[in-house]
Amino acid sequence: MNEFEENASPDADGVSPRRWTRLENFLSELPPAAAAKLFAAVESGGETAGLPAAQVLKILRTRLVDAGAPFPERPANARRAFFAPFEDFLISGRKGRKRRARIDRASLGAIWALIGEDAACKEAANAADAYDAALARGDKSLAHLEDALFAGAAIGFARLIDHAEADAAFRSDLSRRLGAQSEKCADKTGAAALHDLAEINFLLPAIGHLKAVRGAFARGAARLTEEELYDARRIYSMCVKDAPQAAPYIPLAIAARMASFDEAFALYYHFARIEDEALPDAAADAAFIAEAAFDDLESMARALERAADEEPHFDGASALFDRFAALAGGVARAAARENDAAFANRIGASRDIAAGALARYCECALAGLRRFLPTRHAGGSSRLMALRPDIARSLDPRDEMAARAGAGFLVEAQRLGAALERRDAARFADDARSELRRYAGDLIAEIRAAEGEPRAAAARRMEAVLRVAAILLADDELALFRERANVALVSA
Repeated sequence: MNEFEENASPDADGVSPRRWTRLENFLSELPPAAAAKLFAAVESGGETAGLPAAQVLKILRTRLVDAGAPFPERPANARRAFFAPFEDFLISGRKGRKRRARIDRASLGAIWALIGEDAACKEAANAADAYDAALARGDKSLAHLEDALFAGAAIGFARLIDHAEADAAFRSDLSRRLGAQSEKCADKTGAAALHDLAEINFLLPAIGHLKAVRGAFARGAARLTEEELYDARRIYSMCVKDAPQAAPYIPLAIAARMASFDEAFALYYHFARIEDEALPDAAADAAFIAEAAFDDLESMARALERAADEEPHFDGASALFDRFAALAGGVARAAARENDAAFANRIGASRDIAAGALARYCECALAGLRRFLPTRHAGGSSRLMALRPDIARSLDPRDEMAARAGAGFLVEAQRLGAALERRDAARFADDARSELRRYAGDLIAEIRAAEGEPRAAAARRMEAVLRVAAILLADDELALFRERANVALVSA
């Protein structure tokens, strides 16, 4: 679980979902070295061919994290030093409501600009200038300047938040300024950035403890050792004494640095068993780990449901279901280890929603395949009601592309259904195979019965059907159909 992320689809900013999917697939397969170079170029202000840089950076960031590759080295400055302790809570592109410990990277530029431009933040601006000047001189001792930066920001942000809470007009103006850099929905972006500003302000008293988390727990941490569980409890205990309001963020920050949610749940259950009068809220504070996991799980399930209710796009759909199944499986394993029936029920409900979306995707894939297999009513008195291949209809490449995409998804459906613990998804692929076999057999009969151009049209249709069938049928079965079609083609 390398980064908290929003799970709804990214805002395409006028770019079609199909183009976004193709872009994501391309960037997600880049070699790590190329992804790192592109990340550095885009982050430094390079061109993105009209695509929103934030979304391109999100895809590249995910690629680098998944590959375990180092991020390109960036020059140190006051801005990076200021936002570094909040890195575990950063997300790329928020949709929907603001959630605890979710700070949008898109808000950071506007918040930093506020430090430099607003008179209420003059102490932080002066500290930032001093920090950058010390870097330029090559000074090695920067801790006191960093402390001054956080202290100044705490003073300035508190002034702004207090003023915004007391004056609706000022709040509206502050929101407008925070959203001024946005290319789309500036009011909405500004309001979201104001919430992020308030959350950063809320966390500033605990900044030392967030740094301690980053120092004690490496990114991508696997199962926590007893010593690490002790460190987690120690840091949390210190935060309870110094900044009790921010204490729930300590287990959340540790969880965000772990490799997977099922490992993070070990931390939740450890805190839930703490019986210490000095830490009376340990279980309640750690419960935010579980709520974050279920927020992600349930929002992913609903996103799949919404996508299925619209016109499903099969490009990248398997990856979305895989991501949901991986999260659900991890949480389910953690709950099973503790015999947690309540969590198991919530996981089952989310899987039911995702399974319904998978069934809808499969139905659409099957419908696309059937559109590619056009039929007509047979002539003659003996088979008046039978449906025969419509060889007179011309081949549409778009129909073939849709059929191939749907067939590919149906092949994946059995595996996806098993990952969701819903085994009945395989029936859709079985139905598709049955229809392809029947249609191919009928086409062979049409080839044999027709002459001239109708026979050639039937043969062309057969070749197209076999191209799609190659995705679903075994090679030997495919070869048999091709041989039978060739024999029919040369028959008298």
